[in-house]
Amino acid sequence: MTFNLPRAHLALSERTGRIPALALLSWLVETAGVVLMAGLALLVLANATGRYFFASPLPWTEEVVSILLVWIAAIGVTLAAGRGALVGCEILTSRLRPRQARTLGRAISFVSALMMLIVAWYAWRYMGVFGRDTTPLLDIPKSWLSGGLLAAALGMAMAFLYRTIMPQDPDRLAREVTP
Repeated sequence: MTFNLPRAHLALSERTGRIPALALLSWLVETAGVVLMAGLALLVLANATGRYFFASPLPWTEEVVSILLVWIAAIGVTLAAGRGALVGCEILTSRLRPRQARTLGRAISFVSALMMLIVAWYAWRYMGVFGRDTTPLLDIPKSWLSGGLLAAALGMAMAFLYRTIMPQDPDRLAREVTP
């Protein structure tokens, strides 16, 4: 079975079309990701231009790029979890009846949500200990960096809880992902 990411996006759109708040939230998170990616690309381009053409790099861009990368990853993994687009093994579920596959999917989503809440708890504790430390050049609190891990864990927990309540229909998913 092959997995087609654009079709996973359509599956989410179909479901969130019934719930306008989720469609709006998905659009806002996607837009934030696009804006952060554009900012990252501009910073890297500006730094490379300064370094190679003017022999004057922007030393502070490394700090900002590090923070942006963590937040972009947090947004991406949260969107992927909500769309069911994370790498998964369908060897077992493809051999189950639709109802059994849905039940197993709900159980896995619930356990995954619990695990992400545990990760979020540790990220919160880490921020409490090291969050007031600052970056060397811009004096930005390191909690902006570690906050991305907290956001990713909480976002994924919410996505997995949503998938626990609203599981994917294995028959419809099979129809969408087969060529």
